[in-house]
Order: sequence, then structure tokens, then C-alpha cells
Amino acid sequence: MQTLLRWLKYIFIIYTIHTTLIQTNAYTDMMVSKKDLSFEVLSIETNQNELIVRGWAFISYKQHFNNSSDHSSYLEFFNINDQFRIQASLTNISQTQMMKYFGSPSCSSISTYQMPEVCNYNYEQVGFEAKVPLERFRVGDSYQTNIIVQGHTAGISYKTALYYPLPNDVILSSTGRETVVTSRLDATELKINATTVLARKQAQKQSAYWFYGSNCSTTYRNQLFFQINTIYRKIYEKVINENTSYYRVGGNLNVCYDSRRRITEGTLIQPVWIASPYVLYSGTPLQIKVNLKNQAPSFIKEEINIYQGETFVLSDYVQAIDPEEGDISYRIVEISSNLDRYTVGRYTINVQVSDNEGLSSNTNVFVNVLTRPNNAPIINASDIKIQQFAHFNGLEYVNAYDDEDGDLTENVLILNSIDTTLLSDQELCYYVEDLKYLSTTKCIIVSIYSYQELMNKIRYVSKNNMFYNESLPINWTHKQIILEQVILNNNALENQSIN
Repeated sequence: MQTLLRWLKYIFIIYTIHTTLIQTNAYTDMMVSKKDLSFEVLSIETNQNELIVRGWAFISYKQHFNNSSDHSSYLEFFNINDQFRIQASLTNISQTQMMKYFGSPSCSSISTYQMPEVCNYNYEQVGFEAKVPLERFRVGDSYQTNIIVQGHTAGISYKTALYYPLPNDVILSSTGRETVVTSRLDATELKINATTVLARKQAQKQSAYWFYGSNCSTTYRNQLFFQINTIYRKIYEKVINENTSYYRVGGNLNVCYDSRRRITEGTLIQPVWIASPYVLYSGTPLQIKVNLKNQAPSFIKEEINIYQGETFVLSDYVQAIDPEEGDISYRIVEISSNLDRYTVGRYTINVQVSDNEGLSSNTNVFVNVLTRPNNAPIINASDIKIQQFAHFNGLEYVNAYDDEDGDLTENVLILNSIDTTLLSDQELCYYVEDLKYLSTTKCIIVSIYSYQELMNKIRYVSKNNMFYNESLPINWTHKQIILEQVILNNNALENQSIN
């Protein structure tokens, strides 16, 4: 009973420590080799705003990796001037089968720090996806990369340099940026990090293994194993299969060690494949460099429609915008043109613009020369009044204009005559046509009035008779006495002055 209580107390203490570590995230990163922190970068890409790194990583032989509650993964980017880390989301990638030591049982859920010869751990949900804002990188600086994995059950945080062996640098383009990914395969060496790694014939988990040479034991016979700590510098090929990288190398027979036939680097046995979890990398770790990308300018344009003979200003119809410099329309130059402004048709003007770094763009601006429409001429004339018997010339009271032909006043014709002897309103009509024989007619009223009528409109007044030959206005009647008195007074004053 006491033993059981002590065991339960031990479990409680472990659980409490584990919970505290998760809550406070109080880890001290320990720099280790890939032997302790196994990883794989499966892909690196960009979208418009982010660098996306996908892969898997786990701490070897320390605890179970089942789900997000027992481990976390981070990527760390650093250089002499800057350092930051991004937590990755975990993805459903398993490495349990790859790491399984056949013949060993599964480790208990709370066991830690057990070698595979004792028991096997689960390595589930060990995939990661890290999304890094591109703006977080300082433009022009190279960043090295670390992978960090925290094991919550074991209460540890391991960190190691991240490698992504590639035949050549990868250049990823996004809006306004260019991301260079470097981790050269030809500068990478593979070091065998375990004693029980079998030499595969194919790049897959279920591959057949090599048997070659004389037997080393009745148990393993002449099955080939990699010699631990040997280095492979000649890497012929890299293949990713089922989320695991396999490297093709060549081997030579070596001594028997631990009852197993061993191989080292050579050319006798080929092809030999080894999975990435069983090797250490040396050479060029993963480096990230983000540069601003000079983008070509672009055009904003519209088709040009003109009538025959018209002129236009090209800059009114086409604009050049550079992503880095803004509006550079003033740099647009005409490269070629087949425009004939006087002939109806569709024409092309090719223009070019260059930014400060000499990156150029060309575009075609289309010009449609249209048949000029013929509008009817306009006659300007208004109704007039003339005195009876007066001399009358109707052309003195009219002018005409045409949109296409200009002033046509000299072409105006009068369609009828006016009799100035008759007191009446008479209609006078004008006619004009343009050079394309499109005509306009307009009539006005000429009013003939008499001299007597004009005289009747003149009123003569004097101080003695305010309303000459007219009766007093009705609304002035009540003022009559006052007006007469004013007149009398004025007469009296004048008489006094004379005397």
C-alpha cells in the first residue's frame, strides 16, 4: 500500500511539474546536435506576405510525442543584428514507424529518457508549419535558422541548426520582394549517428535491405549496417518520400562490429539509401535572405478616339506607374507609330517607360481616327422693327456659323422680300448651306411701324400744363388742389423776381 501511495505521489509530482512548465513556458534552450533533435524540412514557399516553412521535428528517445499537449515547435531566425522566433503549428505527420526498434515494447505514457532497445516512443503529430511575415526580415540581411522543440513531458527544450539540403539556391518571388533560400547539398556532409541503421536499396520506409559479403554472425549474417560516426561526402541524390528525405550514397565493406557487417563511404555497393533521421548534417545550414525586388513599371491607358485631322496629347490617355517610384509618366517615350490623323482607321502607338534601375515596360496605345460628323450650320438672327418707308437690307441682321466650315455669313440667302410701305408684321426667312450641302432655314418677324405711331409715344409737358392734351390721371385727382397751389406759388415767385 505504501509503495502504491509513493507511486501515486510520484505521478502527482511529475504532473505538477509538467503542468507548471506548460503554463509558464519556463524552458532553457539546450543546443544539441541532430542526433538528439531530429528534423526534416519538406518545403519552403512564399505567398504575398509570408514565408511558409513546412517539415517535422522531434526530440529523440526522451518522451512520447502524441499531440500538441505534449510538445511545441518553433523556428528561430538570427544574425548579428536581429533575432526572432516564430511558433509553428503542429501538423499530422508521424515518424513512429521510422523510429521503431523492432522487438522493443512501447514505452509507458509517463516514461522519459529511454533508449529504443528498452522501449519505443510514439512520434505522432510531429509535423510543423511556420508562417513568417516577410516584413519581419530586415531587407538585405542573411538569417540563419534554428529549429526548437519543447518536450512538455520531459520538461526540456532542444535547439539545433536547421538544414534543408538543396542542389541550388531557391529564389521565391512575391509582391515587391525576393526571398533567397540557401542550404547547399554539395556543401553538406552526412554523418551516421546510430549503430543500428540498415543500408536500404530504395528510398522508402519498407525498402529491402542490402546483404553483401561474408557473414558476421548467425543473427545478422551479412546484412549491411552503416558504421556509426562515418562520414559521407559524396551525395548523389536526394528524394523525399512519405515526408522523409532519403540520400543516395555509395558504400564499401568494412569490418564486423557488434556482430554486424558494416559499410563506410565507397563505390562498391550502389545504390545505398539512408533516411535523414539517422544522419547528422554539416556544411551550410538553412539561410534566409529577403531582398526588395525591383518590379517593372506598368501602364494605365485608354483608347484614343479622334476625328479626322484632330490632334491630341498622348499623356492625356496613358500613365506609367512604378511600384517603387510611383508616377513616372513623364518618362514615357514613343517608340513607334503608324498613325495617320487624316485617314479613317485604327492605328497603334508603341510607348516605353523605364525606372531608375533601367527596368523597362512597353505597351501599345490604340488610336481610332473617326469620320468627322457633319453638323448643320447655325443661323443667328432675331426679330426686328423698322420704320415705314425706311431702307431695309435683311443681310445686315444675320450671321451664320458651321462647326466644320466656320463662318458662313457670306453664304446666307434671303428667301423672300419685305414691303416696308405696309404697316404690318412680316416674316423674313434666311437660308444657308455648308460645303457638304447640309442646309438650315430660319425665319424672323420684321415689324413695320409709322412715324405718327412713334410721335404718339412722345409726351410733352410744361410747368403750366403737366398733362398736355391728356386728362388728369384718376389716382392723382385728390392731389389736384395741392398741385395747382404749387403752380400758383411758383408763378408768384417768378413774378417777384422779375419785378
